[in-house]
Amino acid sequence: MTTSFRFRKLGLAALSALAFACVAGTATAQPLDTREQARLGRGETIVRNETLERGDHRYVGGVTYTVVDATAADLDALFADVASWKKVLPLTKAARIVGREDGDVFVELTQGNALVSADYTIRVRRTGAEVRFWLDPSRPHQIDDAWGFFRMEAFTAEGGEAKVLLTYGILVDVGPGLVRDLFEERVRTAMLSVPQRLRHHVDQLKRVAAASRP
Repeated sequence: MTTSFRFRKLGLAALSALAFACVAGTATAQPLDTREQARLGRGETIVRNETLERGDHRYVGGVTYTVVDATAADLDALFADVASWKKVLPLTKAARIVGREDGDVFVELTQGNALVSADYTIRVRRTGAEVRFWLDPSRPHQIDDAWGFFRMEAFTAEGGEAKVLLTYGILVDVGPGLVRDLFEERVRTAMLSVPQRLRHHVDQLKRVAAASRP
């Protein structure tokens, strides 16, 4: 099997430099080891939790790596289809575009369950092989802060099948109070499930497309 393991050197250190700096991050990071690389090759997802405290802010989230049976074009189409985000983002009740500026897209999200719910707007920017997003503080928001990114890299499986190595990072400050006290870890777990949900959604789309062929 031939795989693209450029992330081996980049690892979380590069992700820290790229993204954790947004919250003056000094998060330490270690590259993926041989065992983790083997797990990726078997189709598993690697999850690294992160918690950062800066002044009054407490950010929870982390970084994940997973391999998706898709091409970069497939994922581009998924990111562009905001209506489909409800199937990929956990506990998402609504997702709609509310503005555009300088090539960026503003997406209003409503997320939660029967006990707690939050509305906020993220600004989404595509730069090369990355999709970055962060909270738009100028619009109504019921969480204190959020940012994250998706990074896509080529991954060639056995037999030459093109896949994508998807790296996903997310940090959220839900704000002080009962939500933080009671639901913070649930929020983290839900957020870090996004790559697996995305991979499942892509697999479903491929099965539907295959079934519809004559």
